[in-house]
Amino acid sequence: MKLLNKTTLYFLAVSFIIFFLGGVLFYLLFQITIDNSINIKLHERKEYNLKQLAKSDSLMLLFQEYTDVLSIRPINKIMSETETLSDTLIYDSIDGRFLLYRQLSFYKRVNNHNYFIQVRRAVLDYTTLLKDVFILETLLFIAFIAALTLVNNRVSKKLWKPFYYILDKINNYKVDLAQSMTLPQSSIKEFNELSAAIEKMSVKINNEFNIQKEFTENASHEIQTPLAIIKNKLEILMQSPEMSKEQMDLINSASLATNRLSKLNEALIILSKIENRQFHEVDDISVNDVASRILSSFDELIKIKSISVEKNYPHRLQVKMHPYLAEILLENLIVNSIKHNTSPGVISISTLPGKIEITNTGTGSTGKVDRLFQRFVKSNPKSKSLGLGLSIVKAICDTYSFTITYEMVGSSHKITVTFSEQS
Repeated sequence: MKLLNKTTLYFLAVSFIIFFLGGVLFYLLFQITIDNSINIKLHERKEYNLKQLAKSDSLMLLFQEYTDVLSIRPINKIMSETETLSDTLIYDSIDGRFLLYRQLSFYKRVNNHNYFIQVRRAVLDYTTLLKDVFILETLLFIAFIAALTLVNNRVSKKLWKPFYYILDKINNYKVDLAQSMTLPQSSIKEFNELSAAIEKMSVKINNEFNIQKEFTENASHEIQTPLAIIKNKLEILMQSPEMSKEQMDLINSASLATNRLSKLNEALIILSKIENRQFHEVDDISVNDVASRILSSFDELIKIKSISVEKNYPHRLQVKMHPYLAEILLENLIVNSIKHNTSPGVISISTLPGKIEITNTGTGSTGKVDRLFQRFVKSNPKSKSLGLGLSIVKAICDTYSFTITYEMVGSSHKITVTFSEQS
């Protein structure tokens, strides 16, 4: 959920609570105010009626003036000195319904006559009042939501514009291009602090990347040079006629170890360059042509192991990637299918829309499927391979957002590379 939507939901929740409580409070205060006002008016009417009654003994004058809001009844004896307030219903012949009245009842002796007097005043229908308050509150709340959403969207787009600019710069930031991330200042302090922190972090990342890049390049040169010297010296020693069989075996073992170390160094350097995104060139690559060319280069090894190759190319598969990485990707997959094949065996390569499938016969799974693409993990511990081939393949796939999967189909191993939406 977007931050704007989440904050808006919080505002709406709080606003609903405030409006609801405000409506209840408004209703109660309004009711109390109206009740107090009616009670005051009733007492004022009481005093006025008593004065009028004292001036004239004629009750008809008062009845003509107040009709249904006044009741005066002569009595023989005053029953109580206290006055009472109560609500009563009186039928209204005009409206054709009963209306609610508040009445003040009391006994009074005026001009030596005893009276029971009731003064009434119409009371507001609180059910109607509650309904009106609810409708008003609902309309106000809807108007508030509409105004809040409109203002939030317009104001937030302007306020968050620097943030989205920063986010876009981060998404397009490429450390391998040695770009310096420069972010503009805004009128918002927090965004300026964020920009400063990101700029500082990008400088640190660039420095660390350059250090790692220089180390990789230096390591490649500094390690390969002494390895080449060692290999050369070993070859010279192997040509010496004075060497015994035991010495030749030792020199041959050292030569094999040196070759392995040289290959390991090259593989790690390639892996490091891939992960550091140091291959920028992009061409249209024909997967069919590259796969066929690699198969041809290993034709002798394939014949030695009595492996039959099935090429199923119903679809002309084209991808956009670095030519060298395309060679490494397919070569490692094909070499892997040759090394881990049976003799005799079968290799099947199929190009389908957007993906390539390489299947080879082989022994059962060793239970390391989840770690198959990790460094130095081998399906066969006795294998003399470096255990980096599929790691390099996975790194290339990650670079171009390709998807690579492995599955066991009967007694065969199948690796599928899906080239995103390319075909």
